[in-house]
Amino acid sequence: MLEEQNEPSSSDEDEESLFLPQAKEVFAQRRKPVVIPQFPESFPNKEINPDEEDVEDSLTDEEDELSNEETIETAKATTESSEEEQEDEEEIQNQGESIEQLAAGREEKEDDDIIVAICNAAKPQEKTKPPDLRTSLNCMVTDISFHPNEELIAMADIEGEITCYKYGNEENELLHTLNHHKKSCRALTFNHDGALLFSASKDKSVVITDTETMKVTQSFLKAHSSPIYSLLCMDANIWASGDDDGVVKVWDQRRSVQKPVAEFKEMDEFVSSMITDSGSRLLVCTSGEGTLTAFNTRRKKMEGQSEVYPSEMNCAGLVRQETKVIAGLGNGNMYIFDWKAFGYHSDAFGDHPSAINCMLPIMDNIVITGCDDGKIRAISLFPHRFLGVVGHHKFPIERLDISTCGHYIASTSHDGRVRFWNISYFENPDLKLMESTTKKSVRNKKRSLRKEKLGFQLPSSKRRNKGDFFAGFAEPEPEPEAGPAEEAEPSEELDCVLFTSDESD
Repeated sequence: MLEEQNEPSSSDEDEESLFLPQAKEVFAQRRKPVVIPQFPESFPNKEINPDEEDVEDSLTDEEDELSNEETIETAKATTESSEEEQEDEEEIQNQGESIEQLAAGREEKEDDDIIVAICNAAKPQEKTKPPDLRTSLNCMVTDISFHPNEELIAMADIEGEITCYKYGNEENELLHTLNHHKKSCRALTFNHDGALLFSASKDKSVVITDTETMKVTQSFLKAHSSPIYSLLCMDANIWASGDDDGVVKVWDQRRSVQKPVAEFKEMDEFVSSMITDSGSRLLVCTSGEGTLTAFNTRRKKMEGQSEVYPSEMNCAGLVRQETKVIAGLGNGNMYIFDWKAFGYHSDAFGDHPSAINCMLPIMDNIVITGCDDGKIRAISLFPHRFLGVVGHHKFPIERLDISTCGHYIASTSHDGRVRFWNISYFENPDLKLMESTTKKSVRNKKRSLRKEKLGFQLPSSKRRNKGDFFAGFAEPEPEPEAGPAEEAEPSEELDCVLFTSDESD
């Protein structure tokens, strides 16, 4: 019995063999939550040596260390894998968004180019001309005149008021206001040096004002027996006036007696305009009866008169180095007369859509016309061609004048405004105004060009042409290269010259 008690029971050994590895595995399982422990289903009934127990203990410690490392690595791996999955998901989402953005971005880019072009076109441009002028009473402006040496413009209205402005691109400054006339001031002009300002009125009076002091130097209360229609300073001392009955008078400022030097009555209707050459010998007048008449102021007689044309002559100008006189009629036609040959016109220019009320030669070959349709047009005389529209009003154009610098012209209309137009582009050699913008057939070339240029807007006009929006899409035409035939032409001409010289020898 004692021996049996001293011997270890198999049940105790089984309990120890079962408890120790199970406890160790559970202890390791707490450290390694990911690994699921596998419990043995059955264990053999055999004795366990203490050496074997030590080996198992040592193995279990190493396994614990390895298990700790594995848990850390697995935790890192899981975190890295989760981060990679999140990144992959974000990349997929970003790819989806980027595809949508690219699909929408192409349309946006296409729209952006058009929007940018429209916005650039709609941006306010730099100020290249003075702002418009208005009278104090908002009434009709009857005449304007630029100072020959200063940036000064004088304007007269239908109420008889005269105002002088200093003009500039930024603003206009009112300098003086004159009220010399009781009725409408019809004509206004500076003399050659700008020291005097002449004004004529419907009340039959002419007033001369000093521009520095703005005081009246001379006043002709009854200069004509009928209302005065036109006025012209011929030189520093001689000036002329014409009235509604066709009477023309020439005055000398140096005379103390207020009487004209010469008086002519060769026309039956109003004297619409007067011009003279640089020598101031001939005074050329247009009239409402449709005639062009020239007077010799020194000999005090009529030099010549044209035949009666079917419409009134409203204006005239000198072109081609004062060798030609061009006149504008109420039916839209223009006639060119040779100087000192005023009997009949030498050339004609038609196709104006309405009456020509005023005319302004700005260059030796270019004339600006103001018409009843409210448009100011530029015309080339030789060859005869419409260049385009310089500017426009809502109502008929009444007067035109050019500044002393030659960059601006001013126009008046029934709307009570004086508008400025910058015409400096006429001096730009790169601007090819004489070329056609489109190709036309030979049969209708002249007709199509005239119709096209009648509505063609020049750079001074604020309006745009229909083809300007698509002008940037047109590709420049390649310049034709010189072929072998063209290169051989000079040598052929040279051979011919050599051959003829041999024959002569």
